Amino acid sequence: MLPLAALPARPADICNANGGSRFENYNFVFFTAAEAELAASLMEIIIPADQNSPGAQQARTAAFADLMLSTGSEAERKSWRDGLELFRREATRTSPDAAIAKAAQEEENPRSDLGRFFVVLKRMTVDGYYTSEVGIHQDLKYQGNEHLTSSPRCTHAEHKRG
Repeated sequence: MLPLAALPARPADICNANGGSRFENYNFVFFTAAEAELAASLMEIIIPADQNSPGAQQARTAAFADLMLSTGSEAERKSWRDGLELFRREATRTSPDAAIAKAAQEEENPRSDLGRFFVVLKRMTVDGYYTSEVGIHQDLKYQGNEHLTSSPRCTHAEHKRG
C-alpha cells in the first residue's frame, strides 16, 4: 500500500505535463482486486466505448475512484464498499448490465440503497472519465485554449442584425 504522502495532493496532479496519465501503472490502494474489477466493469457500462472514443475502462476511471477514495473519508470508503457489494449481489442474481439498468431507473429519485449508490457511482465515473486524456481529448475533442487576436462574430441566425 502506498503511503498517503506518495499520492498526488490534488486530482489535477494525476496528469503528467505531457498529457499522459499516472494511472497507466497505478497500483490500487483502496479497492481489493475484486472491487477494482467490479467497479471497472460497472463504470464501463455507464460510459462504454463507442465509435467516438474509448470507454471508462480505458480512461482508467476505477483507478481514479480508488485514488479519490484512498484519500477520502472513512464514511465515504464504507459507502463504496457497501455499494459495490450491493451491485455484486444484484449482478450475481441477474447481470452487471441488468444491475445498472435496475439502479438507473431510480436515478432521478433514488429509493433504494442500490439506487442511491448508482448516483454516486455515476458521478465518480463521469468525473474520472472527463478529467482523463480519453474523456477530454478523445471524446470531447478539446484542443486547449487558443490565443485569439479578435473576437469571432456570432454565426447564430437569431443574433444577426437586420
